Amino acid sequence: MNLPLPLRFTCLTLVLMLLPSCGLSFRSAWKTPASNAGVCGKWEGAWLSTASGHTGQLRAVIHPMLNKYPMASRAPEGQAFQFFYHCTWRGLLSAAFKTTQQVEKQKNGTYTFRGDHQMPNWVGGVYHYEGTIKGDDFNACYESTMDRGTFTMKRVR
Repeated sequence: MNLPLPLRFTCLTLVLMLLPSCGLSFRSAWKTPASNAGVCGKWEGAWLSTASGHTGQLRAVIHPMLNKYPMASRAPEGQAFQFFYHCTWRGLLSAAFKTTQQVEKQKNGTYTFRGDHQMPNWVGGVYHYEGTIKGDDFNACYESTMDRGTFTMKRVR
């Protein structure tokens, strides 16, 4: 079933509004002290859908996934980190979601990351993320079958 973009967005919004525990969970994570080393910490900025032009506020809390690969010193293709995002749209609607990203430190001190997040097919299915973190700057792109866009954030001290 291929729904028009505004209807898909409305349906996604309704589903996300029915999941308030994610928002409460994010608020708890945001209030907890976090390390500001490397990619870890709290981030704040905006998201922009280049497909629809929609935009909103974006926050994230990032921390390593401990014991994800207990038999190895590091995850395949990098270290696994949990990216816990909270986004708003038009200041009224919000959603929170977690993704696991593989992070690699580059020789120049920049961190690159990539990963996927499964959403329902009617809102785009698998979302793929790729980005960089350099110092206090976070820049990423996301893409699915129905949307694509960018995340731009700064580290919160």
